[in-house]
Amino acid sequence: MIRGLILCLIMLSAAAARAQDCYYYWVHQCIEVVDASQRQLKQFVLISPAVNYLSVDEGSQCSAAVSRQQAPLNPQLLAAFNDAASRIEACAAPLTELSARAFDKPHKATWHYNRSRKVSPQKVVITVENAPIL
Repeated sequence: MIRGLILCLIMLSAAAARAQDCYYYWVHQCIEVVDASQRQLKQFVLISPAVNYLSVDEGSQCSAAVSRQQAPLNPQLLAAFNDAASRIEACAAPLTELSARAFDKPHKATWHYNRSRKVSPQKVVITVENAPIL
């Protein structure tokens, strides 16, 4: 009986220390008005090269955990995105903050990432190759 109780306590403490999987990417968009009278817009999407993985403590929210990990890399991240944005007229104002799109399921992250990357005649996608990884 005592062995069962001890074993149960060990399993509970191990379960509490498990990590949670988070998947994230960075994206920013700029909009250029092509013809306001006909409501024609052109969208420029700046996006990180891939969906990235981050392991966080169980019970942490992915978005909060990614934000905490991102804070020390913010200058590098903003520099990379601002460098890419500087070549686009629609992105005239430099970025001062950039938040990650964070998910707890890989298929959700991949679906949203692929949807963001989908090019159309009104949408130009620019991959920010030198974005840091957490």
